[in-house]
Amino acid sequence: MKSPVRPEMPAYLQKLFDKYKYILLVCLVGLVLLLWPQSEPELRETASAAREGLGEAAALETRIEAILETMDGVGKAQVLLTVETGEETIYAFDRTDSQTQNGTGGSASSQRELVTLSESGGQAPVPVQTAAPVYRGAVVVCEGGGSASVRLEVTRVIQSLTGISADRIVISKMKQ
Repeated sequence: MKSPVRPEMPAYLQKLFDKYKYILLVCLVGLVLLLWPQSEPELRETASAAREGLGEAAALETRIEAILETMDGVGKAQVLLTVETGEETIYAFDRTDSQTQNGTGGSASSQRELVTLSESGGQAPVPVQTAAPVYRGAVVVCEGGGSASVRLEVTRVIQSLTGISADRIVISKMKQ
């Protein structure tokens, strides 16, 4: 059985490789680090804001229950809201663009940096906009859920407070 033929590197390339192998290794590691995916601070903030949005849904459920129980014919009520996306805060970024021209062409680069304010406890990001949570659906169980007029009024209240369409709101009569 023959061993595979391996081409030999020319002597001058072998000398260059031996001389610059550590520099090549450092360049390779640097290239890998440049291509490594980076997570931006706004992505982490969005995830934490979504978790906070779930607490807001629970608070809104409680407030809706209190409102519904004061309405004529509803009686005792329980509300459950499902959240598609929680409250989202978008933070300010400082963007720096630069372009260079040389004889053979040009290059452009862009850099983004989170804008922060100094506070007593350290640095805090500057919020630009806060988007309200998006609700997916609602379930309401109430004593008066058997009446069509009560279901209509409850549906209208849920729609006006959450923006959920009527086809995603379910109202049922509470068992006695």
